[in-house]
Amino acid sequence: MQAIWSAVVIGPSGDDDLDPQRRSDPTAPAVGGGAPARDAQTQRLPFVREAQRALRDLGYHPGPIDGTFGPQTRAALEKYQMSEKLSVTGQLDAETMERLDVYRRLFRPARDL
Repeated sequence: MQAIWSAVVIGPSGDDDLDPQRRSDPTAPAVGGGAPARDAQTQRLPFVREAQRALRDLGYHPGPIDGTFGPQTRAALEKYQMSEKLSVTGQLDAETMERLDVYRRLFRPARDL
């Protein structure tokens, strides 16, 4: 049987991600293959946005709910990880995403909305 999910660590994106001249090949597959690097970045936005919503709902103040992994989101994530006795990485790792119910929030049936 083949797994459908894979763990992803989502961190802050720097200005290098936005400057196509600094990128060696913007059409090269992302780590793990599959989509181009630019597509991989936009595919992560919903996960960050849902994590931001979850953190906000729990009272951790991640800043604007915009899908951008900035310093406010990182600080809120670190506070959440510390309070939940998770490894304090400041990253949106698989365990933290599971605890925040990011997948369930993203993929819930329409009738649950």
